[in-house]
Amino acid sequence: MQLPNYNSQIHFFLKSALLICLISCETTEFYPKLNGSEEDEFIGMMLEKMSIEDKVGQMTQLNLGFLSSSLSQHDGKPKQVDWDKVKTAVETYRVGSILNTAGRAYSLARWHEIINGIQEIALEQPLKIPVVYGIDAIHGATYSKGSTLFPHNIGMAATRNLEIVQAAAEVCAAETRASGIRWNFDPVFDVGRQPLWPRFPETFGESALLCGKMGGAIVSTYENFNLAKGQGVAACMKHFIGYGVPASGKDRTEAYISSLELWEHHIPPFQFGVNAGASTLMVNSGSVNGVPVHASRNFLTTLLRERMGFEGVIVSDWQDIIRLHSRHQVARSHRDAVKMAIDAGLDMSMVPNEYSFSEHLVDLVRSGEITEERIDESVRRILEFKMKLGLFSNPKVEETAVKKFGLSEYEDIALQAAEASLVLLENRNEILPLRGDEKLLIVGPTCGSKSALHGSWSYTWQGNVESAYPNETLTIVEAITQVFGTDQVKCPLNGGFDDSLHYKLDIEKAAESSDVIILCLGENAYAESPGVIDDLNLPKNQVKLALDAIATGKPVILVLVEGRGRLVSQFVEDMDAVLLALRPGSQGAMAIARTLSGLSNPSGLLPFTYHRSTGDLIPYDHRFSSKITQGPPGTFTELGFRPQWPFGHGMSYDKLDCEFVDFSCEQCFLGDSVDVNYRLTNKNQDETSKSFDLYLSDDYATHISPRKRVLVAFDHVRVPPRSFIDSTITIPANAFGYVDGEGTWHFEPGSFTVELFGEEKSIILEE
Repeated sequence: MQLPNYNSQIHFFLKSALLICLISCETTEFYPKLNGSEEDEFIGMMLEKMSIEDKVGQMTQLNLGFLSSSLSQHDGKPKQVDWDKVKTAVETYRVGSILNTAGRAYSLARWHEIINGIQEIALEQPLKIPVVYGIDAIHGATYSKGSTLFPHNIGMAATRNLEIVQAAAEVCAAETRASGIRWNFDPVFDVGRQPLWPRFPETFGESALLCGKMGGAIVSTYENFNLAKGQGVAACMKHFIGYGVPASGKDRTEAYISSLELWEHHIPPFQFGVNAGASTLMVNSGSVNGVPVHASRNFLTTLLRERMGFEGVIVSDWQDIIRLHSRHQVARSHRDAVKMAIDAGLDMSMVPNEYSFSEHLVDLVRSGEITEERIDESVRRILEFKMKLGLFSNPKVEETAVKKFGLSEYEDIALQAAEASLVLLENRNEILPLRGDEKLLIVGPTCGSKSALHGSWSYTWQGNVESAYPNETLTIVEAITQVFGTDQVKCPLNGGFDDSLHYKLDIEKAAESSDVIILCLGENAYAESPGVIDDLNLPKNQVKLALDAIATGKPVILVLVEGRGRLVSQFVEDMDAVLLALRPGSQGAMAIARTLSGLSNPSGLLPFTYHRSTGDLIPYDHRFSSKITQGPPGTFTELGFRPQWPFGHGMSYDKLDCEFVDFSCEQCFLGDSVDVNYRLTNKNQDETSKSFDLYLSDDYATHISPRKRVLVAFDHVRVPPRSFIDSTITIPANAFGYVDGEGTWHFEPGSFTVELFGEEKSIILEE
C-alpha cells in the first residue's frame, strides 16, 4: 500500500498560508519571486481575493495626461502630475495600467519619480497589485530626454539588415527599461500598401515578408531578455488587423480587404510576431469590410487566438471602445460598446481620459450580461503579464537597468542605422560622391529642420516641436558644414520647416557663387490623423523651389526627407542625383552629410514602390493582369505599371560584380527549401556592403492568378576589399505555395521564375 505524501500536503498548506499572508498583511514590501507552478497558484488565489471592481480596474488603462494638472493632452507642453488624481485612479478605481507622457519627454529622474510614485500608491492598496506602464517608444526611447532615436521603421526596412534592426531594438529596450517603463507599444506589423496613410513611416513597407521578419526580429530582441530581471521590454504588435490600408488613406477609417488579401498580406506579418513571442497586441482603430475590429469576435478570438495561437494580452487603441458608439455607430451607447468589445475578446481598454469603461463593465458583470468567468480570463492574462515583467517582485525602477541609459556606443549604432537606411535613387554622371572642393548652396525647408529628420513620436507625439530636440542634434546644413567645412557651404535660410522665407529666396542670385545646389525637400513631422493628406504630390511651393533650382543651370542634388513617397515626377528627371533619407533619426543629418561626401557608401533599398503618379498606385507584387493596358484594337502592352522607382531599387557608389550562379538542387521537389548560390566580387580597395532581394514568381497556378515578383528573401552582406565571397540565400519551402481566401495553402508542381541581382532563372519543382 502506498503511504500518503504528507510532506507535499504540508508544503501546499504552508505555501497557501504564505500567499494569503502576502495578499492580506499590511506591508509595502514586494512579493517574493515564484516559480511557474507557484505563479499559477498565486494568480488563482489572487483572482479569488479580487472583487469585480478590482478585476475591472486591471482591465483599465489611463493616460498620464488625464492624471495631470492640465486636460490639454497634445500641445507639446509639459504638465505636472496630480498625485491626488493618481491616488483616485489606483485606490478608488483599482486602475491596473497607465500610459503616455503628459506633454513631452521627461528626464530620467522625472520618469523615476513618476514610476516609483505610482507603484508606491499601488503597494499601499490591500492587494498590492503593481501598475504596468506603457509607452510609444517607436524608434528609440522617444519620451526620455537624452535617449537615442533611430530611423523610423520604414528606414530600417530599407537597410535589409536584421542585425542593425536588432541592435537598435536592444538600445531602445535598454533605454526604455532604464526610464522605468517595461511595456513598449511597438513594433508596427501593419503592411504599408496605402501610400497616403499618415502612419506609413511606422511600417516596414509594402512587403509582408519585410514587415514580418523585421517586426519579428524586434519582438524577439525586446522579449528574449529576462524580462523579470531588469532587462528588455514587453512588445506590443499593432494594429491588428488591416489598419495600414484604409480606402481613403485617412487614419482610423474603413478598409475593404478581401479574404484573399488578408491571408496574402496582412495576417502573415502578425504570425511572425506571434511566433516570436509577443506578449501583447493592439487592435486596429478602423473597420475592415464594415466591421470595427474592436467589435469583431471573428478577428480577435476566432482568427487571432484560435487560429493564429496568440495567448497574450489584447489592448485597445486610444478611445476605441467608446468610438464604437461615437464614430463607428455600431453600439447604441457607451455601455453597449463596452459589452461589444469584451465579447469580441478584448482584455484591456486604453480608455484613456475618464472612468466610464470601468463603471459600465462593473455594471455589465453585476447585471449578468457579461460573466465574471469572462472577466477572469482577461485578468488572468494581465496578471500573468505583470508577473512576466517582474512587477510583482520589484515594480519600481531598477538600478541595474538605469546603468544602461545613454551609453556612448548607442550613437554609433544610430549612425550606422541611419547610413544604412539611406537610398540613392539617382546618380546621373556619378555626381556623387562630391569631391569636397565644390561650393555648395543648401536650400529647402528640411535643411534646417530637426523635426523632419525624426518624424512622429520624437520627444512629443507629433515630433514637430523644434525646441524639444537636444541642442547637440544636428540639422542637415549643420552636418554638411561640419563635414565639408564652413568655407564650402552657403545656406541663406536654415530655419524650421514652416519658415515661409524658404520659398521667397532668389535661388538664381544665391547660386551665383556656388557649384552645386543641395535641395532639401520633403515633409515636416506628423503623427496619426494630423498627418492626413489629400494629394501625394509635394506641395506646390516645394515644386516651384525645385523648378527654380533647376533653372539656375547648376547641378542639383535632391535630398528627400519624408515619411512616405511624395511624388516628384514634375521635376525629378532634371535632378542630377536623388538621395532618399526618409526619417533617419538623431544621427540622420550626419549620415546624409557623410553619404554626400563619400565617407559612407549608400546601400539602402526601397521598401515600397515609389509611385510616379496618383492614378498608378499598384503595389510591387501585383498580378500579371495589373500591368496590361490596351493599345490599338487587338493589341496590348505591359505599360500599366510604371513606378518612378520600383520596390527594391537602390544604387551604390561601390561597384560590385554580382553573379546569380545556380540552384543547390539539380532536381528540386515541393516541400523542400531551395538554396540559391551567388558570388559577390569587390574590386575596390575598401570593404563594402551589399543589400539585395530575392524575388519569386509562380509562372502558373491552378486556382488563383499568381502574384509576380514576390519578395521571398533578403540579406545584407559585407565584402572585404579586393576579394569575393561565395554564399547562398534560401527560398523557404512555403514560398513555392500560395494561399487562398480560406487560409488554406496550396502547393503545385511546375515552373517558377527566380530573380536575383536583376537576373532571372527558371526552376522546376516536382512532386
